[in-house]
Amino acid sequence: MNFSHDLSELVDQLEPIARPGGEGRVLMVMGGSRGAGASTVARELARLSAQRSRRGVWLYDLDFNGNPQSEAAHVRGEVFDARFGREPFWSIKSGENPARIVARQSVVSNLFVTQLQARRGTVEQVGLRAAPEYWQAVRQSIDLAVIDAPASSRAPLAMVGDVDGVILVADARLTRTDGLLARRQSIEARGGIVAGVILNRAGFERSVA
Repeated sequence: MNFSHDLSELVDQLEPIARPGGEGRVLMVMGGSRGAGASTVARELARLSAQRSRRGVWLYDLDFNGNPQSEAAHVRGEVFDARFGREPFWSIKSGENPARIVARQSVVSNLFVTQLQARRGTVEQVGLRAAPEYWQAVRQSIDLAVIDAPASSRAPLAMVGDVDGVILVADARLTRTDGLLARRQSIEARGGIVAGVILNRAGFERSVA
């Protein structure tokens, strides 16, 4: 796929990004397999949407080991609490050591990216869970939330019933579709909606935000 063209068309289909009544959307991007390029798709979708946003677009990075989206999006400046005043979708086990998930603004206007802040080696586990009230607060506060869900983990499946749709990213190099179909079935079995499938032929290049 050509990111600048194909994802622009996807953003066009989301217009207006904020729905009638001022509510934003929550979309999850998930790879049908490892290396499908879902993180790049999520980042580009967030970047393009931010260019048309008034209230902001948040990119949620669920790869807590390194938070690569923060580096790729060149975050900087002020730190924002990502809890939106609600019980969040995550739980962090770090003993007595402080740990939290925050958002920082990218060099792209109106684009914010989450990251886990903690002392190195102190986080034992990050759990994910359903949190419908949290996501409703997000919809009321921003235009679009894009969740980058690692294909290597099943934990994000706990959240699919709370989002407005899941976009699956398929690796064009793979000829078998068993894994993609299994992922779709897992999403739908948990009350999620597969909003579409992107066949990624882009060579999985990284973009500069």
